[in-house]
Amino acid sequence: MSKTLPLHEVHQAASATFTDLFGWQVVQRFSSVEAEYWALHKTAGWIDLSCSGIFEVKGDDRTRFLHGMLTNDIKSLAPGCGCYAASLSPQGRLVGDLRVFCCEESLLLTTEPAVREKLGPALRKYIIGDRPVLLDRSEELAILSLQGPRATALLAKVFPEVASLEKPYSHQAADLAGARVRICHVCRTGWGGYDFIVERPMLRLVWNLILQDGKQEGAEPVGFEGLNVHRVEAGIPWYGLDMDESTLPIEAGLEKSAISFNKGCYVGQESVARITYRGHVNRKLVGLRLSGSRPASQGNKIWRDSQEVGWVTSSVHSWRLGAAIALAYLRREVLDAAAPVSIDAGEGSIDARVVPLPFLDIPPATA
Repeated sequence: MSKTLPLHEVHQAASATFTDLFGWQVVQRFSSVEAEYWALHKTAGWIDLSCSGIFEVKGDDRTRFLHGMLTNDIKSLAPGCGCYAASLSPQGRLVGDLRVFCCEESLLLTTEPAVREKLGPALRKYIIGDRPVLLDRSEELAILSLQGPRATALLAKVFPEVASLEKPYSHQAADLAGARVRICHVCRTGWGGYDFIVERPMLRLVWNLILQDGKQEGAEPVGFEGLNVHRVEAGIPWYGLDMDESTLPIEAGLEKSAISFNKGCYVGQESVARITYRGHVNRKLVGLRLSGSRPASQGNKIWRDSQEVGWVTSSVHSWRLGAAIALAYLRREVLDAAAPVSIDAGEGSIDARVVPLPFLDIPPATA
Protein backbone atom coordinates (compact mmCIF):
# COMPACT_ATOMS: atom_id res chain seq x y z
CA MET A 1 0.00 0.00 0.00
CA SER A 2 1.34 3.43 -0.94
CA LYS A 3 2.40 5.81 1.82
CA THR A 4 0.84 9.26 2.01
CA LEU A 5 2.59 12.60 2.36
CA PRO A 6 2.36 14.46 5.69
CA LEU A 7 0.31 17.16 3.92
CA HIS A 8 -1.97 14.70 2.10
CA GLU A 9 -5.15 16.05 3.70
CA VAL A 10 -4.10 19.65 2.98
CA HIS A 11 -3.64 18.77 -0.69
CA GLN A 12 -6.93 16.87 -0.76
CA ALA A 13 -8.68 20.00 0.51
CA ALA A 14 -7.09 21.89 -2.41
CA SER A 15 -8.70 19.40 -4.86
CA ALA A 16 -5.38 17.79 -5.79
CA THR A 17 -5.26 14.51 -7.66
CA PHE A 18 -2.68 11.90 -6.68
CA THR A 19 -0.48 9.31 -8.33
CA ASP A 20 1.89 6.61 -7.14
CA LEU A 21 5.61 7.43 -7.24
CA PHE A 22 8.01 4.82 -5.86
CA GLY A 23 5.51 3.68 -3.24
CA TRP A 24 4.22 7.16 -2.33
CA GLN A 25 0.91 8.84 -3.06
CA VAL A 26 2.23 12.16 -4.34
CA VAL A 27 0.37 15.09 -5.85
CA GLN A 28 -0.10 14.54 -9.56
CA ARG A 29 -1.59 17.99 -10.13
CA PHE A 30 -3.58 20.69 -8.36
CA SER A 31 -5.22 22.18 -11.45
CA SER A 32 -4.19 21.32 -15.01
CA VAL A 33 -0.75 20.08 -16.02
CA GLU A 34 -0.51 22.81 -18.65
CA ALA A 35 -1.30 25.59 -16.15
CA GLU A 36 1.23 24.25 -13.65
CA TYR A 37 3.81 23.83 -16.42
CA TRP A 38 3.52 27.51 -17.39
CA ALA A 39 3.62 28.61 -13.73
CA LEU A 40 6.99 26.87 -13.40
CA HIS A 41 8.13 28.37 -16.70
CA LYS A 42 7.02 31.97 -16.14
CA THR A 43 6.78 32.54 -12.37
CA ALA A 44 7.28 29.91 -9.68
CA GLY A 45 5.93 26.59 -8.48
CA TRP A 46 5.65 25.39 -4.87
CA ILE A 47 6.16 21.62 -4.71
CA ASP A 48 5.74 19.07 -1.92
CA LEU A 49 8.77 16.75 -1.98
CA SER A 50 8.28 15.32 1.50
CA CYS A 51 8.64 11.79 0.12
CA SER A 52 12.38 12.51 -0.32
CA GLY A 53 15.02 11.02 1.95
CA ILE A 54 17.02 13.11 4.43
CA PHE A 55 20.05 11.82 6.33
CA GLU A 56 22.48 13.44 8.74
CA VAL A 57 26.07 12.35 9.33
CA LYS A 58 27.67 13.42 12.61
CA GLY A 59 30.96 12.82 14.37
CA ASP A 60 34.53 13.99 13.93
CA ASP A 61 35.09 11.42 11.19
CA ARG A 62 32.05 12.38 9.10
CA THR A 63 33.88 14.25 6.33
CA ARG A 64 36.61 11.66 5.84
CA PHE A 65 34.01 8.89 5.79
CA LEU A 66 31.74 10.46 3.17
CA HIS A 67 34.72 11.57 1.09
CA GLY A 68 35.62 7.89 0.74
CA MET A 69 32.03 6.84 0.00
CA LEU A 70 30.84 9.37 -2.58
CA THR A 71 31.96 10.43 -6.05
CA ASN A 72 32.41 14.14 -5.37
CA ASP A 73 34.89 16.12 -3.25
CA ILE A 74 33.42 16.30 0.26
CA LYS A 75 36.61 17.42 2.03
CA SER A 76 36.61 20.75 0.20
CA LEU A 77 33.14 21.71 1.45
CA ALA A 78 32.95 24.56 3.95
CA PRO A 79 29.86 25.22 6.11
CA GLY A 80 27.18 26.76 3.93
CA CYS A 81 28.41 24.95 0.82
CA GLY A 82 27.29 21.72 -0.81
CA CYS A 83 27.54 19.52 -3.87
CA TYR A 84 25.82 16.88 -5.96
CA ALA A 85 27.26 13.36 -5.68
CA ALA A 86 26.59 9.68 -6.24
CA SER A 87 26.98 6.55 -4.18
CA LEU A 88 28.39 3.61 -6.15
CA SER A 89 28.74 -0.11 -5.68
CA PRO A 90 32.29 -1.55 -5.67
CA GLN A 91 31.67 -2.38 -9.35
CA GLY A 92 30.96 1.27 -10.11
CA ARG A 93 27.17 0.98 -10.55
CA LEU A 94 24.78 3.57 -9.14
CA VAL A 95 23.40 2.91 -5.66
CA GLY A 96 21.82 6.37 -5.83
CA ASP A 97 22.40 10.07 -6.32
CA LEU A 98 22.20 12.66 -3.57
CA ARG A 99 22.92 16.22 -2.50
CA VAL A 100 25.39 16.95 0.29
CA PHE A 101 25.09 20.07 2.45
CA CYS A 102 27.91 20.95 4.86
CA CYS A 103 26.70 22.40 8.18
CA GLU A 104 28.75 23.48 11.20
CA GLU A 105 28.25 20.24 13.15
CA SER A 106 27.12 17.73 10.54
CA LEU A 107 26.60 16.86 6.89
CA LEU A 108 23.04 16.72 5.57
CA LEU A 109 22.21 14.38 2.68
CA THR A 110 19.01 14.60 0.63
CA THR A 111 17.88 11.98 -1.88
CA GLU A 112 15.11 11.33 -4.36
CA PRO A 113 12.28 9.00 -3.19
CA ALA A 114 13.67 5.94 -5.01
CA VAL A 115 16.96 6.25 -3.10
CA ARG A 116 15.42 6.86 0.32
CA GLU A 117 15.34 3.22 1.44
CA LYS A 118 18.69 2.29 -0.15
CA LEU A 119 21.16 4.94 0.94
CA GLY A 120 21.20 4.27 4.69
CA PRO A 121 21.98 0.53 4.45
CA ALA A 122 24.48 1.14 1.63
CA LEU A 123 26.51 3.56 3.76
CA ARG A 124 26.10 1.83 7.14
CA LYS A 125 27.80 -1.36 6.01
CA TYR A 126 31.05 0.62 5.74
CA ILE A 127 30.81 2.14 9.22
CA ILE A 128 33.08 0.37 11.72
CA GLY A 129 32.51 1.09 15.39
CA ASP A 130 30.59 4.15 16.55
CA ARG A 131 32.07 6.77 14.24
CA PRO A 132 30.69 8.40 12.25
CA VAL A 133 27.00 8.40 13.21
CA LEU A 134 24.52 8.14 10.33
CA LEU A 135 20.98 9.23 11.21
CA ASP A 136 17.92 8.76 9.01
CA ARG A 137 16.00 12.03 9.50
CA SER A 138 13.36 11.31 6.84
CA GLU A 139 10.57 10.98 9.43
CA GLU A 140 11.60 14.16 11.26
CA LEU A 141 12.41 16.52 8.39
CA ALA A 142 10.89 17.05 4.95
CA ILE A 143 11.55 18.97 1.74
CA LEU A 144 9.37 21.59 0.10
CA SER A 145 10.71 23.13 -3.10
CA LEU A 146 10.27 26.53 -4.72
CA GLN A 147 11.22 26.43 -8.41
CA GLY A 148 10.99 28.82 -11.33
CA PRO A 149 12.29 32.19 -12.60
CA ARG A 150 10.55 34.17 -9.83
CA ALA A 151 11.77 31.88 -7.03
CA THR A 152 14.68 34.15 -6.07
CA ALA A 153 12.46 37.24 -5.89
CA LEU A 154 9.96 35.40 -3.70
CA LEU A 155 12.73 34.09 -1.46
CA ALA A 156 14.06 37.64 -0.94
CA LYS A 157 10.58 38.82 -0.04
CA VAL A 158 9.89 36.09 2.50
CA PHE A 159 13.44 35.86 3.90
CA PRO A 160 15.02 39.33 3.54
CA GLU A 161 17.73 38.35 6.03
CA VAL A 162 19.00 35.46 3.88
CA ALA A 163 22.17 36.22 1.98
CA SER A 164 22.21 35.62 -1.77
CA LEU A 165 22.52 31.90 -2.39
CA GLU A 166 23.98 32.17 -5.88
CA LYS A 167 26.28 29.15 -5.84
CA PRO A 168 24.60 25.79 -6.53
CA TYR A 169 23.98 23.84 -3.31
CA SER A 170 24.82 26.82 -1.08
CA HIS A 171 22.48 26.93 1.90
CA GLN A 172 21.52 28.88 5.01
CA ALA A 173 19.23 28.41 7.99
CA ALA A 174 16.45 30.94 8.59
CA ASP A 175 13.27 31.42 10.61
CA LEU A 176 9.75 31.75 9.24
CA ALA A 177 7.04 32.53 11.80
CA GLY A 178 8.79 30.36 14.37
CA ALA A 179 9.68 27.56 11.95
CA ARG A 180 13.38 26.79 11.46
CA VAL A 181 14.04 26.29 7.76
CA ARG A 182 17.25 25.41 5.90
CA ILE A 183 17.12 26.98 2.44
CA CYS A 184 19.27 25.22 -0.17
CA HIS A 185 19.97 26.36 -3.74
CA VAL A 186 18.82 23.33 -5.74
CA CYS A 187 17.76 23.60 -9.37
CA ARG A 188 15.16 20.97 -10.28
CA THR A 189 13.75 22.49 -13.48
CA GLY A 190 16.43 24.42 -15.35
CA TRP A 191 15.00 27.78 -14.24
CA GLY A 192 16.55 27.87 -10.78
CA GLY A 193 15.08 27.27 -7.37
CA TYR A 194 15.44 26.31 -3.73
CA ASP A 195 14.72 23.34 -1.50
CA PHE A 196 13.41 24.10 1.99
CA ILE A 197 14.32 21.52 4.63
CA VAL A 198 11.60 21.83 7.28
CA GLU A 199 10.79 20.10 10.55
CA ARG A 200 7.72 17.97 9.90
CA PRO A 201 5.49 19.56 12.59
CA MET A 202 5.99 22.92 10.82
CA LEU A 203 5.28 21.71 7.28
CA ARG A 204 1.68 22.93 7.13
CA LEU A 205 2.67 26.38 8.41
CA VAL A 206 5.51 26.80 5.91
CA TRP A 207 3.47 25.40 3.01
CA ASN A 208 0.62 27.86 3.62
CA LEU A 209 2.82 30.90 4.29
CA ILE A 210 4.86 30.51 1.11
CA LEU A 211 1.68 29.99 -0.93
CA GLN A 212 0.13 33.08 0.63
CA ASP A 213 3.15 35.30 0.02
CA GLY A 214 3.84 33.74 -3.35
CA LYS A 215 0.51 34.67 -4.89
CA GLN A 216 1.74 38.23 -5.50
CA GLU A 217 4.68 36.80 -7.44
CA GLY A 218 2.40 34.48 -9.42
CA ALA A 219 3.53 31.34 -7.59
CA GLU A 220 1.23 28.32 -7.73
CA PRO A 221 1.22 24.88 -6.10
CA VAL A 222 2.57 22.36 -8.60
CA GLY A 223 2.35 18.57 -8.72
CA PHE A 224 4.84 15.99 -9.93
CA GLU A 225 3.41 15.89 -13.46
CA GLY A 226 4.28 19.51 -14.19
CA LEU A 227 7.63 19.16 -12.42
CA ASN A 228 8.42 16.08 -14.49
CA VAL A 229 7.97 17.94 -17.78
CA HIS A 230 10.42 20.61 -16.67
CA ARG A 231 13.05 18.23 -15.35
CA VAL A 232 12.96 16.27 -18.65
CA GLU A 233 13.34 19.54 -20.57
CA ALA A 234 16.34 20.30 -18.34
CA GLY A 235 17.81 16.85 -19.01
CA ILE A 236 17.88 15.96 -15.30
CA PRO A 237 17.76 12.16 -14.79
CA TRP A 238 15.73 10.74 -11.92
CA TYR A 239 16.91 7.66 -10.09
CA GLY A 240 14.35 4.90 -10.53
CA LEU A 241 13.31 6.17 -13.98
CA ASP A 242 16.40 7.18 -15.96
CA MET A 243 19.03 5.40 -13.89
CA ASP A 244 19.17 2.49 -11.45
CA GLU A 245 21.54 -0.05 -9.90
CA SER A 246 22.55 -1.28 -13.36
CA THR A 247 23.63 2.18 -14.56
CA LEU A 248 27.20 3.47 -14.69
CA PRO A 249 27.31 7.15 -13.65
CA ILE A 250 28.98 8.21 -16.90
CA GLU A 251 26.19 6.54 -18.89
CA ALA A 252 23.74 8.92 -17.18
CA GLY A 253 25.97 11.96 -17.76
CA LEU A 254 26.77 12.45 -14.06
CA GLU A 255 30.45 13.12 -14.78
CA LYS A 256 29.45 16.72 -15.56
CA SER A 257 28.15 17.48 -12.08
CA ALA A 258 28.57 14.65 -9.57
CA ILE A 259 32.10 13.30 -10.05
CA SER A 260 35.45 14.72 -8.96
CA PHE A 261 38.34 13.31 -10.97
CA ASN A 262 40.97 14.74 -8.59
CA LYS A 263 39.84 13.57 -5.15
CA GLY A 264 41.46 10.15 -4.96
CA CYS A 265 39.91 6.85 -3.96
CA TYR A 266 36.26 6.18 -3.19
CA VAL A 267 33.99 3.15 -3.52
CA GLY A 268 33.58 2.40 -7.24
CA GLN A 269 36.35 4.79 -8.28
CA GLU A 270 38.36 2.20 -10.22
CA SER A 271 35.49 1.61 -12.63
CA VAL A 272 34.98 5.34 -13.21
CA ALA A 273 38.70 5.89 -13.82
CA ARG A 274 38.96 2.94 -16.18
CA ILE A 275 36.07 4.20 -18.31
CA THR A 276 37.31 7.78 -18.28
CA TYR A 277 40.95 7.23 -19.13
CA ARG A 278 41.11 3.89 -20.91
CA GLY A 279 37.81 3.24 -22.59
CA HIS A 280 34.23 4.33 -23.11
CA VAL A 281 30.65 3.40 -22.24
CA ASN A 282 28.52 1.52 -24.75
CA ARG A 283 25.43 3.64 -24.16
CA LYS A 284 24.59 7.18 -23.08
CA LEU A 285 21.52 9.06 -21.89
CA VAL A 286 20.40 11.41 -24.66
CA GLY A 287 17.50 13.63 -25.64
CA LEU A 288 14.97 12.72 -28.32
CA ARG A 289 12.63 15.09 -30.15
CA LEU A 290 9.56 13.10 -31.22
CA SER A 291 7.70 13.78 -34.43
CA GLY A 292 4.33 14.48 -32.83
CA SER A 293 2.74 15.50 -29.55
CA ARG A 294 2.20 11.95 -28.23
CA PRO A 295 4.86 10.94 -25.66
CA ALA A 296 6.41 7.50 -25.71
CA SER A 297 6.29 5.16 -22.72
CA GLN A 298 9.07 4.13 -20.40
CA GLY A 299 10.75 1.02 -21.77
CA ASN A 300 9.70 1.53 -25.40
CA LYS A 301 12.44 0.13 -27.63
CA ILE A 302 14.29 2.33 -30.10
CA TRP A 303 15.33 1.17 -33.56
CA ARG A 304 17.57 2.39 -36.34
CA ASP A 305 18.10 0.62 -39.66
CA SER A 306 16.21 -2.46 -38.38
CA GLN A 307 18.51 -2.76 -35.34
CA GLU A 308 17.51 -2.24 -31.73
CA VAL A 309 19.71 0.59 -30.43
CA GLY A 310 18.19 1.68 -27.11
CA TRP A 311 15.11 2.36 -25.00
CA VAL A 312 13.07 5.25 -23.60
CA THR A 313 13.35 6.11 -19.90
CA SER A 314 11.11 9.21 -19.63
CA SER A 315 8.84 10.97 -22.12
CA VAL A 316 6.57 14.02 -21.82
CA HIS A 317 4.79 16.61 -23.92
CA SER A 318 6.62 19.95 -23.86
CA TRP A 319 4.31 22.92 -24.27
CA ARG A 320 7.24 25.25 -24.89
CA LEU A 321 8.50 23.13 -27.79
CA GLY A 322 5.04 22.11 -28.97
CA ALA A 323 6.12 18.48 -29.27
CA ALA A 324 6.81 15.34 -27.28
CA ILE A 325 10.35 14.79 -26.02
CA ALA A 326 12.12 11.94 -24.27
CA LEU A 327 15.18 10.88 -22.36
CA ALA A 328 16.58 7.60 -23.66
CA TYR A 329 19.65 5.40 -23.68
CA LEU A 330 21.21 4.89 -27.08
CA ARG A 331 24.17 2.82 -28.18
CA ARG A 332 27.25 4.94 -28.77
CA GLU A 333 27.32 4.32 -32.54
CA VAL A 334 24.06 6.28 -32.94
CA LEU A 335 24.78 9.13 -30.53
CA ASP A 336 25.44 11.74 -33.20
CA ALA A 337 23.09 14.70 -32.92
CA ALA A 338 20.10 14.74 -35.30
CA ALA A 339 20.34 10.97 -35.89
CA PRO A 340 16.91 9.66 -37.00
CA VAL A 341 15.49 6.78 -34.96
CA SER A 342 12.14 5.03 -34.57
CA ILE A 343 10.39 4.28 -31.27
CA ASP A 344 8.30 1.13 -31.04
CA ALA A 345 5.25 2.48 -29.19
CA GLY A 346 3.10 -0.63 -29.41
CA GLU A 347 0.33 0.90 -31.52
CA GLY A 348 2.62 1.96 -34.34
CA SER A 349 6.03 3.59 -34.31
CA ILE A 350 7.05 7.17 -33.54
CA ASP A 351 9.76 8.88 -35.55
CA ALA A 352 12.31 10.80 -33.50
CA ARG A 353 15.74 12.34 -33.75
CA VAL A 354 18.59 12.78 -31.31
CA VAL A 355 18.96 16.31 -29.93
CA PRO A 356 21.48 17.75 -27.43
CA LEU A 357 20.57 18.11 -23.78
CA PRO A 358 19.16 20.15 -22.21
CA PHE A 359 16.08 20.75 -24.36
CA LEU A 360 16.00 24.26 -22.84
CA ASP A 361 18.72 25.26 -25.31
CA ILE A 362 16.50 24.38 -28.30
CA PRO A 363 14.51 27.36 -29.65
CA PRO A 364 10.81 26.45 -29.86
CA ALA A 365 10.37 27.70 -33.43
CA THR A 366 13.36 25.85 -34.92
CA ALA A 367 13.73 22.77 -32.72
